[in-house]
Amino acid sequence: MLAPSAPSPTPQAETRRPGTTPGYRDPRPDRAVLGAVKWLNRLLVLPHLARIASLDLPRADLERLRDAVRPGTAPFLGPNHPEFFADAALDRELSARVAPRLAYWLSHEIVDASSLARWLWLRHNIVSNAPGGGGRDYSIRWALAGHGVLLHPEGTASWQSGWVGPLRPGIADLAWETCAHARAAGRDTPVLLVPIVWRMRFVDDVTRGLAREMAHVERSLGLVSGDGRPVGERFGALTADLLRVRCARLGVASDPVPPSGPGYFAAQEAAAAAIVRELEATGVKVERDLGSIMRRVHLHRRVAGGGRERELLLELWRLGGFPRALYDTPMLSQERIAESLKRIRTVLVRRTRLDRLHGVIPVPVGWRVAHVRVPEPIPVHEAFTAGGAPGIARARLLETLRARMQDGLEALAGELAERFPAREVPNPLWSGRNG
Repeated sequence: MLAPSAPSPTPQAETRRPGTTPGYRDPRPDRAVLGAVKWLNRLLVLPHLARIASLDLPRADLERLRDAVRPGTAPFLGPNHPEFFADAALDRELSARVAPRLAYWLSHEIVDASSLARWLWLRHNIVSNAPGGGGRDYSIRWALAGHGVLLHPEGTASWQSGWVGPLRPGIADLAWETCAHARAAGRDTPVLLVPIVWRMRFVDDVTRGLAREMAHVERSLGLVSGDGRPVGERFGALTADLLRVRCARLGVASDPVPPSGPGYFAAQEAAAAAIVRELEATGVKVERDLGSIMRRVHLHRRVAGGGRERELLLELWRLGGFPRALYDTPMLSQERIAESLKRIRTVLVRRTRLDRLHGVIPVPVGWRVAHVRVPEPIPVHEAFTAGGAPGIARARLLETLRARMQDGLEALAGELAERFPAREVPNPLWSGRNG
């Protein structure tokens, strides 16, 4: 059993392992804290804040996860990351069902925000990703003990329920290093990458909730009110008006933005291209994946003189999260509209304390079911034993993980389409290219 860690007289009393950065501390999982978090998550966070009414996890998927996370394996769990708050709640629920000693990675800006925050997070078994810290060593030891380590390999929340973005290499690197440690110790422990995917589905029609959400965004950002318009038309008009307002504010050239119609995506792509040109003209290398863009945004949070660059990067992230490939379709589901509105609201609507709180806890517009699936785990130890160039092998493992996650999401989407009636509206932004 996991014993409670020894109490510290003050949060500052945490000890640091030799060779780690001054800001880093190893987690100190506390049985009492973890037990309290389990019930707090089930009684408050999941049902009332994440508004998840139930979790659909078939027995076969549950057993596949249990078989991967157990004594005798070294598992690294990699879920998709469509939301940040609800995803964290689902992480905790899966841990409660399968792996109560699971360790999680979290940004060091959150873990090390203060002495009190660090004291609390470390007792949640949270690993800080502090640069140069000992999180890698701790994770390898913890995985080899069979407890499991969870990382969201996309890095940042995408607000895209049907798409897995480019993955960060950390999860594959950790698994590979764990193989090396096991071999050095004379152990043949199976090291696994465990893909996990989930999609949220509204239980009921959320037309009224979407209307309230759009009204708040319109008022807060000074957009034309769409009060009284059907949900689809209102969403299209809001999206087009927002692009026009943002381009004007940032002084970004774009094609003329139609009030709402098939020319929208051409105008959006022109705006994104203009932002990239300006950034690159100032010497900023613009990464193409959303996670890298958002990480750069966070770097500019406390950098003097970085306001203009940060605003441009933030807008590029927002536009990149609404790509033609995913949203230029004849119909839009209520879930797609809701996630797009949350993407807008969490980054742009920040005027009041309530808005800023919503940015941390973005309560959905209606009750949902979380449909969770566990594709087949990837045996990293087999690739390690096969030899070859480690860099190439790790890159292939990462590609396999992303493909398995994306295939799992698409299979889940097909399954849900057969089981439940779609709540969709005509997409006024559709260009006619897809569908």
